[in-house]
Amino acid sequence: MIYRTATEVHWDPECKCLYSPRPREWTYYDWYKHILEVVENEGNYKLKLTDRTEWNNIPKELKTEIMKERKTKHNNGYEP
Repeated sequence: MIYRTATEVHWDPECKCLYSPRPREWTYYDWYKHILEVVENEGNYKLKLTDRTEWNNIPKELKTEIMKERKTKHNNGYEP
């Protein structure tokens, strides 16, 4: 139901994933953090990076930036 929250976070039923619009003012990294916060605040869930996280069509620079975030409250220090 996250997609109904007027936060511009969308659900793709085919790939079963959340996604953001193409960045305008925000970067993809900003959208990544926004999605984590929306899911936590609106859905009472915490998304985490795990050893089963699939990285599809993610530029290396963005993945590196996201992995730096791994020690935050959102992913409880997961280290790949």
